[in-house]
This record gives sequence, structure tokens and C-alpha cells, in this order.
Amino acid sequence: MYLTMQATQNKIANYDLISQLGVKTTRPVNVNGVYNINSNISYSMPVRFLKGNVEISSNSGIFRTKQFINTVGNAIKTYSIGPELRLDMNPTDKLNISVGAGFNYNKTKYSLQTALNTNYLSQEYNASLDWEMPKRFFFASDFTYTINSQRATGFNTKVPLWNLSISKQMLKYQQGELKFSARDLLNKNIGISRNTNNNYIEDSRC
Repeated sequence: MYLTMQATQNKIANYDLISQLGVKTTRPVNVNGVYNINSNISYSMPVRFLKGNVEISSNSGIFRTKQFINTVGNAIKTYSIGPELRLDMNPTDKLNISVGAGFNYNKTKYSLQTALNTNYLSQEYNASLDWEMPKRFFFASDFTYTINSQRATGFNTKVPLWNLSISKQMLKYQQGELKFSARDLLNKNIGISRNTNNNYIEDSRC
């Protein structure tokens, strides 16, 4: 287990002045009270009848930043937690199999702009296989299925990602390797991310 904290003194933040006509003027100011806390805890135990081990872990974090709107401070806090379960098995000396599942929950709160308060959840399920075949050939495959929810319309996607590779070790002392790999065999990879900013929330995809 571990716990880390990073605090920033005199961080540059936005100071927004909004007139009665709706004109906004922004200037940079220095603020305190900006910090980032992260923690992780994990525990693993052997599962002898499966010739492997199971690991339970969880990470969590708190990020706090600040801005000003018409002389009033707007504190922005983001909370996150992500439990995960993973099983690694070695049925033989030449075969490794892993399966896992994880969740990541995020919640952002604005002290002034409460209408921007938001939360979202992502789920990830994965499996991988590594097999040492005869004559120093190696086969590997991994599959990840990500489910995004509670985001803006069009960003609540389900993304299956499947990769394959086959390789051959060669030369003296197996110092060389020839490898062929295929990425995103299903052609479904989409990167989804969310940024919580001072006065808006942004969902993006690539």
C-alpha cells in the first residue's frame, strides 16, 4: 500500500470578472489550497488448485483546484476510486493465462457552479494468454473490453480491443527475435476521455 500527496503553493489560476452585460474578463492570479492525493492498496494470495494467484487492489484519489468568479473562490474537487480483481494462472511452465475486471468511478464537485457537478463510471474486463510453443515459437493474445457510462450523449461507448502476436526466438543464446503482431483486430478502438475544467466539462474521443 502507498499514499502520495502533492501540494502546489502560489499556483496560477483564473480570476474571472463577469459584468452585468455578460462580458467576462480573465486574468491570472496566484492561489493556495491546490493539491493532489493518491493511494493504492493491493493484496494477493495463491490459488493452488488453479496453479496461480489472485490479486485484489484498489486505487483512490482526490484532486482539488481553485478559481475565482467575481471575487468569490470556486473550489473544484475530483474524487476517484477504482477497485480491481485479477487472476493469474500457470497451468504449465509454458502457458500463462490472466483474467481481470476493474471499475473506475469519478465524481467532480464545484463549490459555486453546482450545475456542473458530474460523475461517470468506466468498466474494464480483460484476458490474456502467453504460450511457449515448440521450437522457440511464442504465441500471445490479449483482449480488453471497456464500457463507458454516465457521459455525454455519443460518448457512452463499449470498446472491444483484441491484439495477437506470434514470434520466434533465434540466433545464439536466443538473442534475436522475429515477431509479427496485429493490433485492434476488430477495428473498434476508440479513446474516450473526460476533462473537468474551471468552468466547463469536456468529453473527447480519438
